[in-house]
Amino acid sequence: MKHQKRIFAVSDIHGHYTILKAALDEAGFNPEDDKHLLVVCGDLFDRGRENRKVYDFVRKLKNKVLVCGNHDERLLHIIQDKRINLCDFHNGTEVTVEEFFGAGIIGAWGELTFPKHERMAGNLRRLIGTMADYYETEHYIFVHGWVPTTENERGEPELLADWRNADKAKWSEARFLGWNSLYGVNDMIPEKTIVCGHRPTRLAYTFDPSRELADSGIYYGENMIAIDAGTIRSGRVNVLVIEDSILPREDFI
Repeated sequence: MKHQKRIFAVSDIHGHYTILKAALDEAGFNPEDDKHLLVVCGDLFDRGRENRKVYDFVRKLKNKVLVCGNHDERLLHIIQDKRINLCDFHNGTEVTVEEFFGAGIIGAWGELTFPKHERMAGNLRRLIGTMADYYETEHYIFVHGWVPTTENERGEPELLADWRNADKAKWSEARFLGWNSLYGVNDMIPEKTIVCGHRPTRLAYTFDPSRELADSGIYYGENMIAIDAGTIRSGRVNVLVIEDSILPREDFI
C-alpha cells in the first residue's frame, strides 16, 4: 500500500542550523505533521559553526530520511579511527570535531581522545550509521552525489545497471560524483527523477545559459533536480517541496 507524503528535500547543510531552520519554516515544514517528510541528501556537518544544533534537530525528528554524504561518511571514519588528517582541516572538520567533543580534543599528531565523550561519539556513530545510500519514492530517487556508475567500452561513464544493489565501495564513490559532470552524459533512470546535492546549483548555467552565474536556486533538469545551494557561499538552503507516494520499502525512515 502506498502512502502519499509531502516531501521537503534539502542537501549540504554543512552545519548551518539557523539557515536550515529558517528555510524549512518558510517552506512550511511541520515536524508534528505525519504527512510531512524531511529528506536530507547528505552532508549535514562540516564548514559551519552550528553542527551540534543541526545534530540535535535531526536526531529528534521522527519523520525524516537521512542520505549519507561524503562529509558524513568522513566524520564517521574520524570517530572510528580517532584520528584527523590534513584534508580534514581544509574541510573545516576540526571545527566540527571540537564542537561535538570540546576544544583540545585534537592532539599534536591529529589523534583524538574521547575519555569524556564516548557517549557523544556513540550517538554520532549511530546517527551516521543509519543513513541510507539512497532513498526512493514512486517517482524520485534521492542521493548525495549521484547514482553509482561504471565505464562502457569507450571509457565513458554510464549508470551501473544494478545500481540499487551496488556495494558499499561503489556507493562511497558515488557520493563524490558531481551531477554537473554526469547529467546529460549518460542515460537517466526511466520514469524517475534524481534529486541530488554535493555540487552547487550555480554550476547549472552551463546547461541553462539563461541562469545568472551566481544563481544558487534549485535547478530543474530533465529527470534530475539539483538542490545544493552552496550554503557556505550563498547563505541559503534550498528546500525542494514535492508530493509523492512512499514505496513499501520504508526501512529508511
